[in-house]
Amino acid sequence: MKTRDKIIDTAIALFNEQGTRVVSTNHIASAVGISPGNLYYHFRNKEDIIRAIFEQMDAYGFEQYQSILHKYQPGTIEAMEQTFAMIQEYNWRYRFFKRELSALIMNDPLLKERFHTTNSQMQEMIRYTIDCGVDTGSIKPMTAAEKEHLVDAIWLVALFWLNYLEIGGEEVNETTLRRGSDVLRTVLRQYLPAGFPQPLA
Repeated sequence: MKTRDKIIDTAIALFNEQGTRVVSTNHIASAVGISPGNLYYHFRNKEDIIRAIFEQMDAYGFEQYQSILHKYQPGTIEAMEQTFAMIQEYNWRYRFFKRELSALIMNDPLLKERFHTTNSQMQEMIRYTIDCGVDTGSIKPMTAAEKEHLVDAIWLVALFWLNYLEIGGEEVNETTLRRGSDVLRTVLRQYLPAGFPQPLA
């Protein structure tokens, strides 16, 4: 593995465990087993590392979503189930970013701009999935306003479920994160045609 990739992977692990505030570039360099100077050859500062992690997050999420679309017809219950599961796995993999989302993007204008671009792209992907579901009969036809409400509901859970758990004093682990998928299934049920198979439990 290249040194740059080692730095990113190590930073993710440390940030997930301790948070970004208390982890310094020196901590990351020490954990990788390189000098601070070597780290600065690849990244100017901690913010630069976080931006690189976000780029990895973008690429990983898109890759996982495309993999689902290759295996399942877009808009089907199976595709949506797999997407829900992928979202929670993704949230766990990069849980520090979800946990500190507001602070991270508010303190870094460049990261904020990149996040807003990704945010818009993800919402558009959800709209596409809903449209495919309506076309295949997996989802009931709905008004434009109803579709936007469903997009908002799905994206809110995907984006802030981890924060919701922590605010409520619950431990954030794979089990509680997966519960977010249960919430998404519940939201989706009201949009399924009568007699259509319900989402998997």
